[in-house]
Amino acid sequence: MTADIDRARDALNSIPADLSRDEWHRVGRAGIAAGLSIDDLVDWSRNADNFKSEQDVRAAFNTITPEGGTGAGTLFKIAAEHGWRESNRTTAPTSKQATRKPLEPQRKPTPGMSAAEVWERCEAATSEHPYIVSKGAAGVPLENLRVLPAGDALHIAGEPMAGALVVPVNRADGSISSLQFIALPEVAARLKAQGKPGKLNLPGATLEGWHTVGEVVPGGVIHICEGLATAWACWQATGGAAVVCCGWGRVRTVAAELRARDASARLLICPDVGKEQDAEKIAQEVGAAVAYMPQGEANNFDASDLAARNGSDVLAELLEAASEPCKPEPHAPHLLAKFVSIDMQVKPPKWVIPGFIAEGLVAIAGSGGVGKTTALLPLAMVAAGLHGATTELAPREWRHVVYITEDVDQAMRIVTGITQHGNLGINPEQVRERLHIVSAVRLDPVYAVQAGVAYRQQFTRTVGAVDVLPLVVFDTKSAVFEQENENDNAQASRIVAALKQQFSDLPCWVIGHVAKANFGRPDATSMRGGGAFGDDAHQTMFLIQEKEDRYLIEGKVRFEPKWQELQIVSYCASVVAPDVFGNIETVNLRWGIAQPPVQGRKEAKQDSQEQAKKDDAANLRDEVRKVVDAAWAGRLPLNRKGVMGVVKGHRTQDVSSCIENLINEGWLHEVDVPAKERTNNKRSTFLVNFTTAEHEAFTCDGKLPEAKLVIPQSWKKAVIPSIPEPEQEISEIQETEGAS
Repeated sequence: MTADIDRARDALNSIPADLSRDEWHRVGRAGIAAGLSIDDLVDWSRNADNFKSEQDVRAAFNTITPEGGTGAGTLFKIAAEHGWRESNRTTAPTSKQATRKPLEPQRKPTPGMSAAEVWERCEAATSEHPYIVSKGAAGVPLENLRVLPAGDALHIAGEPMAGALVVPVNRADGSISSLQFIALPEVAARLKAQGKPGKLNLPGATLEGWHTVGEVVPGGVIHICEGLATAWACWQATGGAAVVCCGWGRVRTVAAELRARDASARLLICPDVGKEQDAEKIAQEVGAAVAYMPQGEANNFDASDLAARNGSDVLAELLEAASEPCKPEPHAPHLLAKFVSIDMQVKPPKWVIPGFIAEGLVAIAGSGGVGKTTALLPLAMVAAGLHGATTELAPREWRHVVYITEDVDQAMRIVTGITQHGNLGINPEQVRERLHIVSAVRLDPVYAVQAGVAYRQQFTRTVGAVDVLPLVVFDTKSAVFEQENENDNAQASRIVAALKQQFSDLPCWVIGHVAKANFGRPDATSMRGGGAFGDDAHQTMFLIQEKEDRYLIEGKVRFEPKWQELQIVSYCASVVAPDVFGNIETVNLRWGIAQPPVQGRKEAKQDSQEQAKKDDAANLRDEVRKVVDAAWAGRLPLNRKGVMGVVKGHRTQDVSSCIENLINEGWLHEVDVPAKERTNNKRSTFLVNFTTAEHEAFTCDGKLPEAKLVIPQSWKKAVIPSIPEPEQEISEIQETEGAS
């Protein structure tokens, strides 16, 4: 079993982790099916340039089982596509293998594919190589770098490596364990388009050791870098040695080995932006310092980028200032060992909108076009105390509101409409003081929530001894938080975790779209995000539309709300304003005001349905009477069955019941056709309709209008003229002739 796991791990590590999200997850599922652990997947994923965190990897695979559907064979198939071959290790056959065929003989390395053989046929590198030029790395040591010559047949991941810069990875004894190939720009572009990295390791070779830039001095500084460009930048800035780990996943191993070789060396880990937390853990384990990039930089920004933008002197100062991360106090209590005193004191929720929305993370979802901003921006203004003189939703104390929107112009129209045309008496100066609109920018969630510190410091109000924290609204989630797949549960969980753990405890509303499965449903049931927002948010709500009415309805809550829903009453106004060219244009302003409904949504719906039934019944009565009257006027009256055949769009039973009711009420009457006059027995009666006067006369004294009782010829048998007898006919002829 151990050999099988080693074989699977060897195959996994031959696959670059810089894959598209779907392909990365597919490889991970196959690895689990092959017996690998999530720890193995974490270590493998660290090699990716877009690696976010260990938590992200664990969240993506914590529900995957070996029987999850993707088989172990997928792992080895994908590994083979990336050049992996069975190692020389002898693997014991499983019981199934033993019954099928004997163990296969050991496989030899593919001729010409060992690290030493490939290295020997490489040419010396020069400063004109495209990668060296692109990094502005003139003057870096080249004696230990080579280039794969033009025309070389070596392909990795389906792409030619000819012309690639070749970086040797050396063991402690100086021998080469593997090679890393930095592809030419056009090849790297094709690889990136396929979701693969532009730096590829030699298939089948195990990475042992590192690549060194400069000279390692006992007791000196060693910069530990993920890639070659970072190592060059550190060496150029300080003159100190730098080692290349060939992937973030190997930084821990390399750092530990370096520390074991030299206890007095100053190890300095140089992580890309986004990998600082992992670097801190490694630094604490091995006794190293961490060089943090400036705050606010994008993910994967590194020392090479800093040197290229600001110069080597700035990088040198940053490296010089690097310090060891603080270690936790040995006797500090665990975060999950801090117990809360049970004082039996009841505490009401901390309200943002009294009786309806509490502090915490609130997820609000609505379908496209339902008018989320027009309903929720005005409600956020209520939290800021910007409302009419009387409203049941008014908070005891107003709070600042930071509203992050994907459409600033729309937000301005809404605010202007409410303030200047809503007749609510809102002071424009108070609007400017309390409401703070921000244009949305898609950012990594971990970076986006760092703004919470500034919001808390700048906008917290202190009322007595109570801090009234600002409300932050993200409108919408997809416009603010960077996600490759909005429906991916792991990515959504990462957003929720960042907001709950790193947003300075600020109350926030995250507005998003309902899940695709809810499209077209009047009652939305979940927000896009694989269930993470519904499961982990403190409160969920849904904005829905029923005919002409909109409602904000409660989903999950942790308190007893005063109302289950608020009704959104729409308002609009028209103003004239100049466009960007100075031309006057009419602009329509629209906003919605949330208020407790006069009647509950369910009761209103029931009443509406009852009224609709009454309207349908009245319409059916009118239609039946018109059909009967028109048929009689055309002298082709109808019986009950005939009327039911003409009246369409209703159930036969409903039409039949309607006719019966109209007869009983005296609006319709059935006229009997005498048996001797009937054309057939099925046409024994026909219907006539009474006018209002005829109806009143009939209901008063039972008098039927005689004109309506006349049986038209269309309902009578045809009259056949009689034929005279032959003798009578001859006599009549003779009499006629005699007279003449």
